Amino acid sequence: MLIKLLNLDNLLLSLIILFISTSLTYSEEVFIEIDNPRFSEKGLSDRTYEIKAEKGLKSDNELKLFAIEGKFKTVKDGKWIYLEADKGNYSQDNNFIELQENIIFYTDDGEKLSSNYATFDIQNDIIELAENVSHESMRGLILSDSSIITNNFNKITYFGNVESLINTSE
Repeated sequence: MLIKLLNLDNLLLSLIILFISTSLTYSEEVFIEIDNPRFSEKGLSDRTYEIKAEKGLKSDNELKLFAIEGKFKTVKDGKWIYLEADKGNYSQDNNFIELQENIIFYTDDGEKLSSNYATFDIQNDIIELAENVSHESMRGLILSDSSIITNNFNKITYFGNVESLINTSE
């Protein structure tokens, strides 16, 4: 009788362990690793951009990106805006990219915007920067808590604590 109870306990314990391990396996997200992912648009609307990364991890409609580079062409004056970030997430459904760590937007004219966190709504051309925002140009330096870039990189609005240092020498 004691042997039957021990066997029943062992069977029950084995079933519980099997159930837990199966549950954990199904709850884990499956990622597909992609080397050098790249996405771009060059259309009739004059909207031109290209974003690429050293590595990506794809799951459903999300793509985690690492070592990101990008470039965007402004419609108004055809100026190129370049992008660098350590990592980010791209949503194919929303045409939206979230950037994290060491984010830099810069131009050939020496203008540079940097932050630790940013989002880019590619469809609506809205870039939001947060956490240690810095904007450097030949005209000076602006530091803020956050900023929003709209109108095809032609309007920058700063929020929170804003400090500016204007360069008066030309």
